[in-house]
Amino acid sequence: MSRLIRLGLVAAGVLVSLAFTGSALASYAPSLTVTSSVNAPGKPTSLLLGHIQSAADDPTAKDTIYAPLGYGVNLSQAPGTQIGDVSARLILRGGGNAEVDVDGRVVADNPANHPNDQCAPGLHQAVWNLNITVAGTPLTVPLYVDAITTGPEATFASAKVQLCLAGPIGTPAGAQLEFAFFDVNGVFTTPSSTTDHVWHATFTPYVAGTPQPNPAGTTEGQAVVPGRIGLAMKTKSLRHGVVIVSGRLLVDGQAFRGALVELYKPGASKRIGKARTNGKGNYSIRIKIKRKTLVLAQVFVLGDLPSCPAPGLPGVPQGCKTATLSFFAVKIGIARRKK
Repeated sequence: MSRLIRLGLVAAGVLVSLAFTGSALASYAPSLTVTSSVNAPGKPTSLLLGHIQSAADDPTAKDTIYAPLGYGVNLSQAPGTQIGDVSARLILRGGGNAEVDVDGRVVADNPANHPNDQCAPGLHQAVWNLNITVAGTPLTVPLYVDAITTGPEATFASAKVQLCLAGPIGTPAGAQLEFAFFDVNGVFTTPSSTTDHVWHATFTPYVAGTPQPNPAGTTEGQAVVPGRIGLAMKTKSLRHGVVIVSGRLLVDGQAFRGALVELYKPGASKRIGKARTNGKGNYSIRIKIKRKTLVLAQVFVLGDLPSCPAPGLPGVPQGCKTATLSFFAVKIGIARRKK
């Protein structure tokens, strides 16, 4: 599982718990999250795409995710190519509402195998299969992927990803999605502009307690990928092997407060230090070393926005209900022991 997916799962758990405790009766309002591994313009990037909803929401029947204008899209992967990994948390409605975590792979399939799928009929440029196991039963969820160059959607999107979920009726142990993250590698190139990029998604629920989708309940979620992320780092050596690692985090040129900066040795999973950025975006972490050491500063932010930042998509019955901001940045430096 990629580091981004692990970070997304932790953040999603926090957001879901906050949403559940904040409202005893939640409306259907899933969230889309999008995290880019690269923010520099015109560069190949891996993307982490996420769907988050609360346990109180109706089960989801279909997601349609739209990449904004400006993204380059490469859908030439051969069948059998691994696109990424997937991790999800499910509620087993037929198993006492137990929550289980599942992992799997995202693998390219032959689109010719899916010309008449009810979720998204017709031939698609690419089909990616999410392969997981639920309650001991293998389960495949196809994603239907197309670049968009013509039609009404071409006015706001460069590509779309569609997926359908069977819901509690018809899945092993009555599995219902709570949240899922999957990374996409070797597909997208960042836009040439440095403005924020707003992704859109529509979510259609099932009618509660039935296998029938509820199109009238469809909502929209938006996800902001900042156009510019700047994470600076410097080190200062003190006596007795103590090193101060400090720097500043800027998002779109502005100081970003409250982000957790974590220190690691490259390639290691054990954290060696942490601090949160202050109102000026600054952070400072004290560590102790025995010898010259490479250190990696990492920031992952995933949070809700108070309102939808862009105009809503046309024809969505319930309008835009959720919006998120997410970004990831790393910086590597050298910590030296003072002689």
